[in-house]
Amino acid sequence: MIIDYIRNTNKLTIASEGIYNCSLLFTIIVSSLSTYFIRGFGASTYLICALQELLQLNGKRLKTFFLIHFSLYMTLVITDIGIPNNWDSFSSLIAVILSYFAMTGTIYTLRVIRTEKEEVSKLNMKLEQYALEVEELTASKERSMMAQELHDSVGHSLMALAMHLEFAKKMCDTNPEKLKEILVKSEDIAKSSINNLREAVTLLKKEQEMKSFNASIDDIMNNFLLLNDIKINFNTNENLDDLAPIIKAYFYKTIKESITNSIKHGKATEINILISRANNKINLILTDNGIGCSKIIKSNGLLGIEGRTASLKGSVNYFSDDNFGFGIDICIPILTEET
Repeated sequence: MIIDYIRNTNKLTIASEGIYNCSLLFTIIVSSLSTYFIRGFGASTYLICALQELLQLNGKRLKTFFLIHFSLYMTLVITDIGIPNNWDSFSSLIAVILSYFAMTGTIYTLRVIRTEKEEVSKLNMKLEQYALEVEELTASKERSMMAQELHDSVGHSLMALAMHLEFAKKMCDTNPEKLKEILVKSEDIAKSSINNLREAVTLLKKEQEMKSFNASIDDIMNNFLLLNDIKINFNTNENLDDLAPIIKAYFYKTIKESITNSIKHGKATEINILISRANNKINLILTDNGIGCSKIIKSNGLLGIEGRTASLKGSVNYFSDDNFGFGIDICIPILTEET
């Protein structure tokens, strides 16, 4: 009993599998001898307890220990009732064998049920952990989407507002009439920024549908209309209003982000935008005359452009060099409202 206690506390299992096997074999042999020399229910019960424990094993160990246990058990039975020489003794032997296997089947079934419950419990824990990870990833994705949406919708307007206010500061003493006009435009941009912020919060999961793509691009360019040192050229001979809303929203955000980058980072004074169609694809080429760079460092804006382009199965290429401006060449498959 002391050895059984030590074994069932897993101390022998940790020490060595061989020691554990020897200990279990010792228990089976001692319980068999006890059953033979000390007849009674108690000794038989101790032998059955050994059966319950060995049925927890797997594979070759289970088969080996079960064969040993069954052999010793049948030896005890035959020793007790003798070799069957008539129907009564034979029927008694069959009854004992059937009861042994019935008991074994019951114990093994209980073991399987307990194992399945443990596996289900582990699976539920994994599912709960997976659900938490999915929830965390979803929240992270939503935060990234919100940050990108706010960057796209508000960043451009705030940059335009800052430029107008800076220009207004220069006009304070030299041109009061021009100053008033710039302040009115700044007020319009500020109100537009507030509206954009509201739309970004309420429409994060739904792209805003544009009634007129060209008119939306004109609104972007009008933010810089009063700034004499910035010129934006937009050219397209295509009807872009038949494009799918997701495509129009993509080009709108990309053009707005590109203009913001050209003015803010590239110090550009002239920006050229060209949209064309060919072979079921639509191209956007945007160039500026800014300071350029020999090494392109991708900020949130460029990363956002790349992410949206990849979601539409398109491609984006940048080209730039010191004092030679910056350019973006984007090509995506055409999706129309019908598709």
